[in-house]
Amino acid sequence: MPVRVKDGKLFFDFSWRGVRCKEYTGLADTAENRRRCEQKMEAVRRAIARGSFDYRQHFPRGSRLHLFFPDNRIHDGAATKFGDYIRHWHKRRSPFLGDGSIGADAELHPSTWIHDESVIRRHFIPAFGPLRLDEIDVTRCREFRRALIDAGLGGKTVGNIVGLLHKAFNDAVEEGLIERNPVLRASSRKLRGSRRQRLTADPLTLGEIQSFLANVPEAFRDLYSVWFQVGWRSSEIVALRFGWLDFLRRTIVLQRARIPRWGGVEAEPKTGRRLVDCSYAPGIFQTLERIRDSRGGFDNDDFVFVDRQGRPLSQEWLNKRVWKPTLRRAGIRERGQYCIRDTFITLSLSAGEDPGWVARVCGTSEQMIFRHYRNWIPGLQTGAGSKINAALSSLIGPDDGQKASLKTSLSGFPGSEIQQIQALRMVEAGGIEPPSGFAVCYRESA
Repeated sequence: MPVRVKDGKLFFDFSWRGVRCKEYTGLADTAENRRRCEQKMEAVRRAIARGSFDYRQHFPRGSRLHLFFPDNRIHDGAATKFGDYIRHWHKRRSPFLGDGSIGADAELHPSTWIHDESVIRRHFIPAFGPLRLDEIDVTRCREFRRALIDAGLGGKTVGNIVGLLHKAFNDAVEEGLIERNPVLRASSRKLRGSRRQRLTADPLTLGEIQSFLANVPEAFRDLYSVWFQVGWRSSEIVALRFGWLDFLRRTIVLQRARIPRWGGVEAEPKTGRRLVDCSYAPGIFQTLERIRDSRGGFDNDDFVFVDRQGRPLSQEWLNKRVWKPTLRRAGIRERGQYCIRDTFITLSLSAGEDPGWVARVCGTSEQMIFRHYRNWIPGLQTGAGSKINAALSSLIGPDDGQKASLKTSLSGFPGSEIQQIQALRMVEAGGIEPPSGFAVCYRESA
């Protein structure tokens, strides 16, 4: 039991480097305090398992500092520079093990950890690097947030950056380096001045897809042909292996995604492994079969899509050297390669495909589909409001002609008479008393 109680106070009990460590928190044994301590202890356990545990950072006033760091000067908020702390904080959250592999119980996805490093380098270090932890107050953090907004960053981006800063300072509080977190939690209400219209998707049209495929270099035509038909993330399509393909059932088990940075790191896709049934588009496996036959021989671990030298592809290289030059040759307005995903999703929804199916193929959630792509779902926007108006127009201030034409007022609801009767029931359930004509129609229809 790593979190224990003595005299009503919680303390940590664990071993590191063969030394038993008892770290007292001074916190009362309450449900909330115990939950926080257990979370911290779990983070310690993971760090020890990964070989990245830094006793001094987790327990700056620890009882075993004199053993592990004989010449150590006790760290506190008055001595620790933010730049030193944030670098060590980021390092100990690394999902990478000592041999470069990914820990099975890693707290962060490798792509998230790499992105966080970019945020720390580009935003946190320039703003707070030389300052001591105890010098950074609420006012400085508010000024930092305002500077991000003034730099033209969107509300979601600002929220993500400030959220990461809040997490870092929250850990510093739990480690006893500072007394309170200077980064106030952002309210759900968007900050004034940070509001700006954001396009949720920037897809290609069917004609632009045809033009793109006609202009893309022959060596990459198969890649983009399949990509437009599955809508995967770029890190997923470049990681595809022959061993994941079932040519008989026309299915693909997408097991990993590939990040070219850090030497081509591979990890599970962001939403986990998934089985994709590609039988909906016969052209996908026709292309994959042609690639298989052209190789002659291959191993299960061989990449399906490779460059002219047979090496695995980098999505950044593709975006710069293939995608954007092809857009220019085809006379298509330039946009990022992510729009391939946008294109598949929007075209699928516009064609009437089930949003749940679209989410499964792409590896996302239905919530994301509705949040960012609902404008492409038929029936959600067209004539919005006309159906409820048709049901209520004869009830609220009707004239004699409307009272005499009940079925006309219900015609705004699509479907059978049963559906129309259900609409009437919903009106009645809402506490609105229908006129006598409604009751007659209801009895006759029933």
